[in-house]
Amino acid sequence: MPEDAVVAALIFVANVAMKIVTAPQLMLENSGYQMISREARTDFGYSEQNNPFLYVVTPKRLRNTKIMEQLQQNSKELITHHDLHATLKDILYIQPTSNFTEVEFKIFDKNLRGSSLLRRFQAGKRRNCKTLPIPLQFCICQYKKRNVTDEALKQTLGQFAVKQLALFLEKQNATSRCEEIKLHEVTAKQYLSTEMNNVNNRTNFFEVIFVVAAPAKGMFQIPIRREQGQLDLIGALFTRLDWYGKSGDCMEDDFIL
Repeated sequence: MPEDAVVAALIFVANVAMKIVTAPQLMLENSGYQMISREARTDFGYSEQNNPFLYVVTPKRLRNTKIMEQLQQNSKELITHHDLHATLKDILYIQPTSNFTEVEFKIFDKNLRGSSLLRRFQAGKRRNCKTLPIPLQFCICQYKKRNVTDEALKQTLGQFAVKQLALFLEKQNATSRCEEIKLHEVTAKQYLSTEMNNVNNRTNFFEVIFVVAAPAKGMFQIPIRREQGQLDLIGALFTRLDWYGKSGDCMEDDFIL
């Protein structure tokens, strides 16, 4: 390597090291295991696909402070991108005025969706997918589920899912470019948590995985709600679980995850 390149590299490393000492560093990754890996096909892998990586390096002068203690405590809680937005606003506009000493809860938006990671979270508010809120299909909370063994119910859920997928493609003007959507196979699990289900209103939630018959093919996952006997997708998107190569080329946009 030329001498001037070595010098430039050393200067770059020195500048990065200085920034780590004097300014907070946030490193983000959009998800864990992806579909192409074997691990992604496990229950843990499916969860990791919805679990972005976040690594925070605090400035050296803040590492033995109340803010650092609060950040470590908050790292054990469920966190959303709204919290990251509130944290960045806190770092840029609020904390500098107190020399990064405030840890009291503070409202950062009128909808109460985000809380700064440098402060205490709202007292008395449980942080789960329902309260934050996080859409069910992106929820990484480990709710208990049981396999649906009722074949008639599984078929009902599967047929509803493929019908909704076909309607979705129709709305995207992709029907003429995609193969016909028919059900080949379906498995389903029912959420058992009382936080998810409402016994009085006879509301149940299901995690449905279905395979589309050839020649269309494809394995998809979708959460389905059954309320008073009626099924709906509760605004969720279809998640493609298998490696699809060019079989998704009929879709011009990433409307299917």
